[in-house]
Amino acid sequence: MRSNFRMENKNITMVRGDTLSFNVEVTDGDGQIIEVDSAYFTCKKISTDDSNVFRKALDAGITQDEDGLTVRVAPEDTRNVNAGQYFYDMQIGVGEDIFTLLKGVLEIEQDVSY
Repeated sequence: MRSNFRMENKNITMVRGDTLSFNVEVTDGDGQIIEVDSAYFTCKKISTDDSNVFRKALDAGITQDEDGLTVRVAPEDTRNVNAGQYFYDMQIGVGEDIFTLLKGVLEIEQDVSY
């Protein structure tokens, strides 16, 4: 297994009250999928806030299979959130190690239908 993962800065845009779903592959040096012990996708208004806008965890919004991790932000997670820019990161745990795979700005756009 690699001793480090490469973190990506990636901004994401979604519509308030819609589903956001994406896959993340966590692989070793040989390209084999690694099973993680924990995974979190956390969104905050201000990165240093104690409270989360929402948080997804392994088996609670994040699933793991032979293709890697799938993160799903459900419509109810953002339906009542004000449109604007928020901060997020995605961390995983493998053994006793913690790695931040993704971080950036999550822009939630105003919906028209609600």
